[in-house]
Amino acid sequence: MALGNKEIFSQNLKYYMYKYGVDRNALCDTLGFKYMTVSDWINAKTYPRIDKIEILANYFNIKKSDLVEKQTDKQIDILPVYNQLADIRKHKVYSYAQQQLDEQNSNLNEHRSIYLVGSSAAGLPLDYGDLDAELIDLSNIPAKADKAIHIKGDSMEPKIANNSIIFYHEQPTLEIGEIGIFEINGSAVTCKKYYVDYNSKKIVLKSINPKYEPMYFTGDQVRILGKVVF
Repeated sequence: MALGNKEIFSQNLKYYMYKYGVDRNALCDTLGFKYMTVSDWINAKTYPRIDKIEILANYFNIKKSDLVEKQTDKQIDILPVYNQLADIRKHKVYSYAQQQLDEQNSNLNEHRSIYLVGSSAAGLPLDYGDLDAELIDLSNIPAKADKAIHIKGDSMEPKIANNSIIFYHEQPTLEIGEIGIFEINGSAVTCKKYYVDYNSKKIVLKSINPKYEPMYFTGDQVRILGKVVF
């Protein structure tokens, strides 16, 4: 993740403030930032510390990289340009975008085989044994999915339903707030949202269902198996 470019950060921050209708007063009031500090970020005069970048990323529900890396796909310019178009030109842009989305979704609907690697808890960690894999044939498998897993429990509802099959991309790290599959103490697995308590230096696994309390672990107790993809 590239860091240190004040101009890129300024551009990205302004984009997400514009996208979500947040002005600098609201940003300061909500997150407790100083007005001049935020103004300097917006005007590319200074660059925030990594903890401030993480707070902003969590606030906008995006990755830290979305704030600090150059967006090569020109996403920063889409909304302002679109809003300046005449209605007939907006319709052309929308039609083309819908065509691209339909093509993308048609690719997802193709059947392919994937390994179903046992069950994961959506609640307290579930003993999964040796994760025996079974090759299954499914449709609607996300392009980045490496494996599938059976979810037992309602702690991730309404996003992930009890007794559903979800997919994950195998990777050893996650961004704050992402949903992952985690191995706990080498013998159990759970599906949760990933956070870090920097004061206690513990990994925090949170449910979406508010009736479940967060779970705290030391770094050596948790291994990230992958990121859930939809």
